Order: sequence, then structure tokens, then C-alpha cells
Amino acid sequence: MRQISLLLVILFYLPLSTFAQGEREIIPVNWKEVKEVAEKDPQRIKSLVARLSANEIDTTMTWNERILAYYGQSYLTPNTEMGEGRELDKLLKERKYEECLSGAKELLKKNPVSLKALRNAVFSITLMLRDSTNHHDVSREEGQVYFNRMSRIFNTIAITGDGTQEKPFYVTAVSDEYFFMNLYLDIQETGNQYLSGTFDVFDLKETSKYYSRPKIYFEITRVLEIEAGLFQ
Repeated sequence: MRQISLLLVILFYLPLSTFAQGEREIIPVNWKEVKEVAEKDPQRIKSLVARLSANEIDTTMTWNERILAYYGQSYLTPNTEMGEGRELDKLLKERKYEECLSGAKELLKKNPVSLKALRNAVFSITLMLRDSTNHHDVSREEGQVYFNRMSRIFNTIAITGDGTQEKPFYVTAVSDEYFFMNLYLDIQETGNQYLSGTFDVFDLKETSKYYSRPKIYFEITRVLEIEAGLFQ
């Protein structure tokens, strides 16, 4: 994971994290409001998602609009990260990069802000670009598009908290927790993981210049709802 993270920086010339500890704006997710908009006006969610996932960043979007877009999408496509997303992980692990990229593109048609799809698309392109023995039909520019979208989503998650119990980071999938820690906070080694109410808590074996606390808290209300829905 750390090796691929370094490749991302080399290929795309950008650090993923713009996160800084200390005094900064924090906007926790109001699940009641997000759910209400998703049920009564799903088109609003879709319009905001289109703006958040556009190739060129929409600088007019507010943080509240980004939050409504990303977290609201989980009500429109609740199972994509756990279903199709897992197949992408399998293809990447088997080094079937072209198939993985193709699958990621299909998933992004359903859920344009799927971190699972974006991460696998970026990783697949990164590894194909590194492969000098084959001529894959991919480009750095294509990877940059997915990389930039993934960065915006990480920044959106970052604005929801600071990782403490009082101000946890909000996520909609367990995989988001690991992607956020690994790729955004540059934390690769975690220790014990346990549930505490609606929190998923990690004891960290290492910290980074982006996060120096010994524990990190994620608010997983939506994760628990989605998982419960699978068994109904």
C-alpha cells in the first residue's frame, strides 16, 4: 500500500492530503437532513454528485453541498461498495488491472463518488503505467481525473471531523475508513479495532504528519444501517 501511495505521488505530482490538525472548520453530517433530501428530492442529490464528480473542480460548491452529495449518494446506491466493490478488490489482487478498471468504470456509472471504484481505478492505471513490458490503453491524464475526484471526496470526509470521539470522521462504508487512513492520512499500520456505539475505533500503531493522535474514531451510523438492510 505504501509503495502504491508513493507511485501515486510520483505519477500525479500531488499529495492526497490537505488535512491539517488544529483549528479548522468541522461540519458533522446531519443524517436526518441528508436522508430527508434523498427521499424527497433525489434529483438534488444527483445534481450535486454530478458537480462533485465533474472532471474540473466546481469551486462554487460549498462544503455543505459536498457533504450532501457524497453522503446523500449512499441512500441512492446503498450496496455498491459491499457488492460490486468487492469484486474490484479481487480483480486488483489478482493483477487483472484492465478488468478491474473496466469494472470500476461501470460502478462509477451507478455511483460516481464510489471511493471503492475510484481507488481501484487509480491503482489499476498506476500499475499499468508502471508496467513497461505491456502497452495498456491508459494514460496519466485518465488517472488524474479519477485521482482528483478521489481527493475531493477525501477532503469532504476530512471536513466532517478531526478523528476524536467528540468529532469523528463520518463514513458510509468500512472500506472508506481504510482508504482514508492509508491514502489520505498516510497511516498504514493499525492495531486493535473495535465498535463503541456508532463509532468504529482504531488504536494506531503508527501516526503521520497528517494525524498524530493514538486513536481515530469513525462515525458509522450509515454503515450500520446499510448492513442491517442487507439482512432484512
